[in-house]
Amino acid sequence: MMPLPPSVLVLFGAVLITFSAVGCAATPNQGTTVLIGPDLRFTVEVADSEAARQLGLSGRADLPAGTGMLFRYDESARRSYWMAGMLVPIDLAWIDDGEVLGTQTLPPCVNPAADACPTFASPGPVDTVLEAPAGALASVETGTAVVVSGR
Repeated sequence: MMPLPPSVLVLFGAVLITFSAVGCAATPNQGTTVLIGPDLRFTVEVADSEAARQLGLSGRADLPAGTGMLFRYDESARRSYWMAGMLVPIDLAWIDDGEVLGTQTLPPCVNPAADACPTFASPGPVDTVLEAPAGALASVETGTAVVVSGR
């Protein structure tokens, strides 16, 4: 077996460092709690970078009860989400100014290409989106208060 030339080793090392940096940048923060109404509580990861927002929950084989991912934005605007690379269905809560604007259940789309999967639009301008296990938000009504604590 012949050893690899130094230029190939350097290139391989650069690729590993790049993938490591991208993985770190796309890792969402944890330690945040979302309370919807008086008794529906989720411990969530916060997707607080563009890379983390694009990755979302894609590629995960399950989403345990009481967990989810929170997407916060600086301004209210109409938002669209896709399910590319999603292996499980999820519920979305469209939230604006601390109140639920609407909820919906999204089916999985295992294809990793965003343009191969349908998009789902918010019912109006929102500043926060919660992704939770499918069925977890079934009883949540429009106008229900949302409190986010932690990071």
